[in-house]
Order: sequence, then C-alpha cells, then structure tokens
Amino acid sequence: WEAFLDRYYPHAIQAQPAAGAKEAPKAVSGTYTLSRRGETSFVKLASLLGQFTVTPAGEDDIEVSLLTGANGKPKRWQAVSPTTFLERDGQDKLVFKPDQDGKMQMILPFPFFTGQLVGKAENGKLLLLVLGVSLFVMVATLILWPIAWVVRRHYGHRLELSPVERLLRFGVRIVFLLDVIFIAAFLLLLTYGFTHLEILSSQGIKWFYLVQTIGLVGAIGTIVVLLNAGLAWISKRRIYGKLAATIMLFACLGLLWFSFAGNLLHFTSTY
Repeated sequence: WEAFLDRYYPHAIQAQPAAGAKEAPKAVSGTYTLSRRGETSFVKLASLLGQFTVTPAGEDDIEVSLLTGANGKPKRWQAVSPTTFLERDGQDKLVFKPDQDGKMQMILPFPFFTGQLVGKAENGKLLLLVLGVSLFVMVATLILWPIAWVVRRHYGHRLELSPVERLLRFGVRIVFLLDVIFIAAFLLLLTYGFTHLEILSSQGIKWFYLVQTIGLVGAIGTIVVLLNAGLAWISKRRIYGKLAATIMLFACLGLLWFSFAGNLLHFTSTY
C-alpha cells in the first residue's frame, strides 16, 4: 500500500524549518500519557506505568519513545514550526498545542487518542522511584527487626524505651507489614487480571476490595508512624534514632503518594 502511494502519489519534500522551530524541541519535551486511559479507578495505575517521553534529538528533531520504527528505535521528527513536527524519511506529522486547561497535548497520527503532558506529581518514573525507595525502607526495617532483637539478646542489651515508645515502635512495624502486603498483592492481582479478565469482573472484584481494605488500614496507620517520629524528636534518643524515625515517616508518605496517584484506594468496580 505504501509502495503504491509512493509510486503514483509521491509526497512532497519536507518543508524547511520556519522561524521559531529551533526552540520547539525543548518547548514540547517532557513526559506524556495517552488520553485513552483509566482515570477514575485503580486501572489508572496502568497509564502511570505506560507513560512515554518526548526528548530533543539534535538541533531541530525530537524523539517520541512511543513511536518506533521497524528497527525498534524511536523515530526522528523534524521541527518545521514551533508546533509542528514532520517524520524524518516518512509522511506522518505531530502537532503540539495547549488543551482547554492550558496543558500541552500532542496530536498523534492516530485519530482515537492524543498525548497529554503530565506534571511531576503524576510522573510515572518519579512515582516508581519513590515507591521503590519506600518499599526498600519498609522491607529493610521488617528484616532487621528480628535480627536486631537476636543481636541485643545475645549481648544482653535492652532498648531504653518508655511503654508508649515501645508500643509505637511495634505499631510502625505492623503498618509497614500491611503496606508491603498491600502493594505486593495489588500489583500481583492487577497483573493477573490483565490476562484473566474474570478477576476484573463483579465476581472477582472482591479480591481487590480485600487488598484495598488492607491498604486503607495501612494508610490510616501512617498516623502511628507520624506519632513515632514526633515522639522521637522530643525524646532523648540519639540523632540516628531520630533520623531513622523520620525516614520511616517519609517512606509511608511516599507510598501514600503512589497509592493516591494511581487510585489504588479507590473502591470501585467501574472502569
């Protein structure tokens, strides 16, 4: 089909860049998401993980990670105006313009969705980084908890904590355990659901509700982690103990950020 069109209806030579085209690659670069996506349910997580980037390539070109050629590498698009890019060695065109909310959007060669620029609060790569660091802190805390107990018991050393501090310390570990179970079970369920759609039906949604209930309890438990951090700073603990309690609090806040950005705690069976 393309050979037929090239033979009998050859496309015109690409236009020369107009004034202002030099600045266009930097102006449109960023992280984008597709307008055709789940937005009000936990399926939004899939769109966060499926975001793509627009990056400058050379003086006048951009590369869109979503649009690749036959070799699997991103195509090159030449800026011919501040808002228009033409495919190098091709016939497709990309147009960038603000939407009704003032956010940059990319008009793709496909008529059924557009690309929409996302802010840092919903940047998938940043959210995954925050989630990874948060889970690392939580898992490390849970693993070191029994190890530290064995070491202290071996050397006969007791933690000098008040009853309230001991209770909060235990509560923080329980909250971490709930959070880790929540994220792990949710990702496993969602991955399984994309290949077994019955899990995403009204019959299988009960499993998501169960996991979300665990996550909700863990989210409320952030109050315990906050109280533990506050008490650590007004107590006579050493500085590393105070910093450790603060890092634990930030780990919980990071996981909450990821959960709310992906609607993981939104109880709904409507996609």
